[in-house]
Amino acid sequence: MTGRAGPVVGAGPPIHFRGAVLTGGASRRMGTDKALLEIGGRALASIAAHALLDAGARRVDCIGGDLAALRGLGLQVRPDRHPGEGPLGALADALRPPPDEAAAWVGEAVMVLTCDLPLIDAATIAPIVAALAADPEADVAAPDLGARPQFLSAAYRPDRALPAIEAAFDGGERAVRRGLHGLRVVTVAGLDARRLQDADTPSALAALTGAARPSGADRPGTAVAQVDRLRWRRPPAGDRGG
Repeated sequence: MTGRAGPVVGAGPPIHFRGAVLTGGASRRMGTDKALLEIGGRALASIAAHALLDAGARRVDCIGGDLAALRGLGLQVRPDRHPGEGPLGALADALRPPPDEAAAWVGEAVMVLTCDLPLIDAATIAPIVAALAADPEADVAAPDLGARPQFLSAAYRPDRALPAIEAAFDGGERAVRRGLHGLRVVTVAGLDARRLQDADTPSALAALTGAARPSGADRPGTAVAQVDRLRWRRPPAGDRGG
């Protein structure tokens, strides 16, 4: 899927960006492929992809999963090169340039989303990308929802983030947070947490969509980007969280 919007502008130089939706998870807790679940006649993968396009993404790729079914929804797809090995490998795939546009990706950011965000919208995505644009030294801009940065709903500079992620993955790391060790992270506060809430189970999906309001209702307050650490520190070895 391709869009026509211009670059996102923050306090720093404008930044062009692509979108990636991670659609290759096993969906064990949901019991069926989350990416293809329909809410109001729209598949969850399509909801995420169109939110990215509405926010200004020049192109959106779905990474992994049922590629034929996703193509049938009109979505652009790329395979997950490491199926079954967790989201860190899929994140690396999302940051790699597609073979047909490798040269065009130089200097562009990538905004990554999981496919299980039924309430995600452009108004939530845009401040995350703008935070990355506002800090040329940042490698990642991630939402801060009060617990820890949400690295699977985040904007990346692939030229700097991808080598670190690939090295971690090739070294046997599979946890996303530890795979980002050493990267400079900007966190974005003031976002509507409901818009970034994932739905891992049928009950969670029902709870979220039952409370859904039209996009634009209850707009979040102005998001504030802040550098909360110079480098993302590797969590303890016993912490396997994503």
